[in-house]
Amino acid sequence: MINRAQNLTRLQRTLLSELQAIAKLARLDYGSILDYDAEERTTRLRLMKNQIVRSQIIADYTFVDEMLGCAICHYFFGKGKSFIRLWKTKKFKLFNHYILEVLSLPEKLRLVKSISKVPRAVAADVEALNALRNGLAHAFFPENLRSSKPVWKGRDIFSRAGLERFINDMGGVSDFFVNSNFGVRDDIRGDDGAIPDQP
Repeated sequence: MINRAQNLTRLQRTLLSELQAIAKLARLDYGSILDYDAEERTTRLRLMKNQIVRSQIIADYTFVDEMLGCAICHYFFGKGKSFIRLWKTKKFKLFNHYILEVLSLPEKLRLVKSISKVPRAVAADVEALNALRNGLAHAFFPENLRSSKPVWKGRDIFSRAGLERFINDMGGVSDFFVNSNFGVRDDIRGDDGAIPDQP
């Protein structure tokens, strides 16, 4: 699959080798589908697609959860000290271990909305992300669930169109929280909490 591996650094070659081995162990090596028995290839490809989509959703979920946690920590500890320095303090460790770790994503979102401006569209996407993640995390066949079905804004999340829309929307959510936590000041947001286009 990689024809010019000689252009990679030693570390990159090592990581690529590990990635190929992990993909094979997890049976996500779709580039080697011909190595599977012919009668199982269709099922195997569907399972691979399913697992890749689920991993994308979980990755976005954990990142949004982390961004909400950052917003909460900034509120209670300020933005003057880096998290690396704060993690060396007992107070910050206790706060994270016994408060943040206990709060669910919806609870963190409610807290963040109470202490800062969060656009309605961003909050709605976070709530939808939570429902989608819950369905995929707790059901092998989420399509059979009464609620939390594997659908994103009317599109099957396991389809290319559905995943593209999801990734695009999560990009907007991530941009908002990254800018809110580490970049754009509160005083340049619009009345609706939206961040204006930057020059």
